[in-house]
This record gives sequence, C-alpha cells and structure tokens, in this order.
Amino acid sequence: MREVRIALIAGLALLVAGIGVALARSPMSVARTNGTPSREEAIAFTTHGATYCQSDELLPQGTSAIRLSFFAFAGPRLRVVVYAGGRSVTSGESGSGWTSRVVTVPVKPLARAVSGATVCASFQMRDEELTVFGKFTSRPSAARNGREVLSGRMWIEYLRPGTRSWASLVPTILSNMTFGRASSGPGIVVLALLLLAAVAILSSRLVLRELR
Repeated sequence: MREVRIALIAGLALLVAGIGVALARSPMSVARTNGTPSREEAIAFTTHGATYCQSDELLPQGTSAIRLSFFAFAGPRLRVVVYAGGRSVTSGESGSGWTSRVVTVPVKPLARAVSGATVCASFQMRDEELTVFGKFTSRPSAARNGREVLSGRMWIEYLRPGTRSWASLVPTILSNMTFGRASSGPGIVVLALLLLAAVAILSSRLVLRELR
C-alpha cells in the first residue's frame, strides 16, 4: 500500500514538473516565409523518390526548423540539407507517417543569417503520391529535381524559437479559447481546468481507497 501511494505521488509530481518545463519553453515562430499558403499551386507530383532543391533562399539567424508545403496521405521520411558557398550549413530529418499539408523538419540552429542558400529536400517512397505546393515561376528561378525543372518555387517557412514562453502566452490563449462561447471571459476556461484537477485528485483517492 505504501509503495502504491509513493508511486502515485511520484507520478503526479512528475506530471506537474513536466507541465512546468513545457510552459517554460518558447513555441516556434515564423521568422520568414517565401510565400503565402492561401495562394499556393501544385507545382510537382511524384510517386517515387526525389530530391527537390531550391536556390536563392534567405535563412534568418536562429532558424531551427524548416517547414515545407508537401502533401501526402502517409508522408515518407524526409531529409533537408541547406547548402551555401558549396558546403552544407545545416541539416535535419523528419520521420515518416506525417499526414498534413505541411511537414516541419527540425535542423541544427543557424548562428547567423544565410543568404543565397540552396534548400534540398530528399525522400524515398513507393505506392504513394506526394504533392509539392508553391508558386508558378519562370524556369530560371524554379526549383529542380536533378535535371528536371519544376513548375515553380516551393513554399518554405523558416522557424525559430519565439521570444515569449508558453507561460507568458497563457492569458492570450485563455482569451482566445473563449471566442464564440456563450460565457465570455477566461473564467470559464479556468473553471474547466479546476474541474480536471478535481477529477485527477478524486481518481487518485479512489485508487488508494480500493487498494486498502
């Protein structure tokens, strides 16, 4: 009984500590984008492996993730490498199984801004189709897959940690969560969180009571 109580208390303490660590971190923010998602067009389709490269990109200082507008029902493992001056300046990988209109690849943070860079995204796939979205452009400025020239440039976002922590954003998040509700104000959200805390406490007491 004592061991169960200790394990339960330790679990709750770890949960609270985990929430505290998460709130202390800063969410990713868009440092720069080279397009507008609402105005995207499909510039390439493939059912095989490919390496799409796009030149003349500007990466802001502190870039730690690159978001590409790729669509697939079960996306493949994706590797991104950024070249500048004939060498790799940063790279990263994203696991397979992503299912959305965009895929975010974490990369080694850049200590300084990099201009005139080439961003290359590589992947291997079978029995699946991947669509690349971007903006139609002339051939000289379009992205490439080896010698193949795409219909335009890929849409890319460059992300880096924001300047504010999740904890500092809580009031704004609570305010936004009340939009469209019959009861306005952050009080309704605080009440919901208190109810969740009460459920956790009562569940823990019930577990301890049943083990007596």
